[in-house]
Parts: sequence; C-alpha cells; structure tokens
Amino acid sequence: MFSKLNLFNKNLTSEKDFDTLKLISLSISFFMIIASYSLLRPFKTSIFFSLVGREYQPITKFLTVFIMIPTMLFYSKLVDKLKRSYLVHVFLLVYAAMAIVFAILLTHPVIGLQNTSTNPNRILGWAFYLFMDLYSPLILSTFWAFANSINSPSDAKKNYGYIVAVSRIGGIIAPLIGWGLINKTSMNVTTMIPLLMSMTAIFLVISSLSILNFTKKVPKKYLSSYESKQLEKTHIKKKKPKTGMFEGLRLMTKHPYVLGIFGLVYIYEIISVVLDYQMQVLISIANNNAIAGMSSYMLLYTAAFQTIGLVFAVVGTSSLLKKFDVAKCLMIMPITTAVLMIALLWHPHIVTIFVVMVLLRSLHYGFNTPVREILYIPTVKDIKFKSKSWIDSFGRTGAKTTGSTFNLLAQTQSPATFLKLDSIFSLGLTIVWGVISIAVGKKYNNIIENNEIVGVDKPQTQTLVQPAEITLPDTGIIKQTPQDKQKEI
Repeated sequence: MFSKLNLFNKNLTSEKDFDTLKLISLSISFFMIIASYSLLRPFKTSIFFSLVGREYQPITKFLTVFIMIPTMLFYSKLVDKLKRSYLVHVFLLVYAAMAIVFAILLTHPVIGLQNTSTNPNRILGWAFYLFMDLYSPLILSTFWAFANSINSPSDAKKNYGYIVAVSRIGGIIAPLIGWGLINKTSMNVTTMIPLLMSMTAIFLVISSLSILNFTKKVPKKYLSSYESKQLEKTHIKKKKPKTGMFEGLRLMTKHPYVLGIFGLVYIYEIISVVLDYQMQVLISIANNNAIAGMSSYMLLYTAAFQTIGLVFAVVGTSSLLKKFDVAKCLMIMPITTAVLMIALLWHPHIVTIFVVMVLLRSLHYGFNTPVREILYIPTVKDIKFKSKSWIDSFGRTGAKTTGSTFNLLAQTQSPATFLKLDSIFSLGLTIVWGVISIAVGKKYNNIIENNEIVGVDKPQTQTLVQPAEITLPDTGIIKQTPQDKQKEI
C-alpha cells in the first residue's frame, strides 16, 4: 500500500486511484490518532495516582457520567451543524490544543508534577483523567463514524484490517519512544511527560491534515455513504433528518439493532474496567506509587498489547472477514474472553492478569473494533454519528460506572480473592455478550442481503381495494356494484 504514496503528488483520474488515496489517508490519520492515544493513556493512570491517589480512581467513573451528558448534547448539536469531515477536524484540533494546555500546567511547580504530595483536592489530576476519558467517544468514535460514512460494507471488510494494522504501528512506536526517553535519558520525568504530551498534539494536527488532503482531492461521488447509494438505487427520497440533541439516543432506543451494538460495547467495557483497575492497583503497589515507575510500566503494557494487536490486524482481521461473515467474526471476542477468564480463575496472579489484559486489549483493538465498526455502515448519518457517540460515551461510561461499583465493593478483599471475583463476574457477562453477538450478527446479515438501511422508514404504499366482480349469466359481462364504487380509491 505504501508503495502508492506517490498518489499524493500525481493527478488522480480513476476510481481505483481515489480509493487508494482514501485508504492511505485514513490509515495515516488513524496512525497518528492511536500514536497520540498510546502516549497519553499510560499517563492517565500514573498522573492521577500520583496527584490524587489510586483509591479515588473508581470515583472518576461516576464523575464522567455528569460530564458526558452536556458533552454529548453539544456533540449532537455539532453533528446537525457541521459536515462529516469538519467534525473530525474540530475534535482533533481541540484535543491538540488541550494537550498543550495540560503540558504547560503539569510543569507548574505547585499544581504540576513537581509537587509529589498526593491529595484528592488536586484538580489537575481529576481534569486530566476526565480529559482522557472523553478521548475515545470524541476522537476515536468520530473518526470511525466518518470512515463508516464514506465506505461500503465490502470496502470495510477489505480495508479496515489494513487501517487498524497501520494504526497499531503507531501504537507500538509512540509508547516505546516514551519509555526510552523516560528511562534512558537524564531529563527529569516531571519535564519529560509534558514534553511527550506536547508531541501528541503534533500527531493530532497531522491526522487532521491527512483527512483534509484526501477530502479535497477525492470527488464527492466517491465519498458518498452506503445510505445515499441505497436510497438512490431504491428511488426513495431522502427525508430531512430530525434534528435535536437527543436524536441519537432516540434512534438507539428505537432500533433493536442499534441497541444491540450498545450492548456489545457495554459488556466489553465492564469487563475491561474491572480487570484494568485491579492490574493498575497491583502496578501501583509494585512501584510504590512513583510516577516514573508507573508510567514506564504502563507504556510497556501499551506497547505490548499494540504489538499483538498488530498481529491480529494483519493476520486475522482482513483474512477472517473474507473467510467468514460478520456474524461469525462477532463471536470470536466473547468466546476468547471466556477462555481468558477461566485461565484467570485457575491462576489468579499479577502475571496472569497482565497476560490476560494484553491479549484482551490486543484482540479488541486489532480485531473486535473494526468488526464492530462495520455494523454502523448500513445505518443513517444520525446513527453513525449521534447514536454512535451516545453508545461510545454512555456505553463506556455506564459500563465504567458499573465496573467501578464492583471494584469499590470488592476493594476489601485480598488481591487473589479480588481476581477470582473478577473472573467469575466477567465470565457470567460473556454469556450475555455471546447471545447479543449472535442476534446482532444475524440482523446485520439480513440488512445487507435485503439492501436495507437502519433508520430509514420504509415508504408507505397505499393498498388498492379490488372491486368485487359480478358475472351476468346471460352475457358474461363483468360489472361493479354501487357499494364497490364507493370503496374505490
């Protein structure tokens, strides 16, 4: 694919050229997004634990719910006002600017990292944690919503594996660079972390420029959505979508298919939050809550699951999507999770949970995410953007709240007992996950086979009442009764 990078510098003429440029640009953009995320995410835990304290981490999940409501209402308003690509640019550039602001604040001698006193009143720690909690619903969700709006189901099955694979490279390189600079240079960690945070801002700007490049060069007809193409084929006039800040939530609750996608996100996130917190606590204890040690460990952990995620994306995603349908591919994640939970139940140890989390996250990011994103393609724009934002925000936030409640209740247990409770709780959830995956996968196959669009009401056709017929025995002439004439339309 990268041998065709000269497409950026030549006159494009064929549909194949435009499709290749679109694929390369989306890959570069997502590479930068994941590189940025993979640097910022490890600092989310280490900064909060260092400034505020690890025992307060479950509370952040409850605060995120209150922050998420006005954020999603504002997001829905932007979807009504802005074009698809503009939405991506807005959030990428806003997050780039905010990363710079946090980098500056963290260098402050009193409110920043130089102050090693842990206190729940340190607002900067809370603010940065919430800033990172919103990264996924605002940046990752908007990118995929945009990608889903300009790709067909066949394009997605063919290309999403490559896009994810390229992004995993960024997810490997960025945290390894961060780990090397923190551990192999003489610069103080309190200076290095803000410097790395500033680097993520540059990545996000490059991501925005990559999308801007191809949206200017590719004609609109090659960027049309599956929805538009199907409406054109069926000659159904596209109705003006209903606007409103709660439209995405309304569509999610109206359509069982979309509610099923919510269930897929919700259950995975509960399991992830429960296991992730336990691992983070064990890491904090092992490193005496020192920010350098915690950051280094989390950077290596991120690089590890991104590396295996790359393998899944290259070897598994595209090949499995070509060999099996989406319904079968949706089942791989819950089945694998169940096996990992049994392993954790059998051997509850920090090494086991580390391996389990690496495999779970790598499979999720490298395989499960692109498969799940394909489910949005045969939907209307409001579902792709508004409902998806509600799902990715409240699906994750609600799940984190549920998971954090479990974590708070189980905090009094020993680490080994806590891990056993985690595995039993998660194992039960995977059964529900599997049932939802079967239902959603079957519905997706039916939608594609029947060329349907989720969110478009079928045109109502008026049924004509056939008049009753009377055959006159002497002439054979067919005649209508007066009563039938009154019924005629």
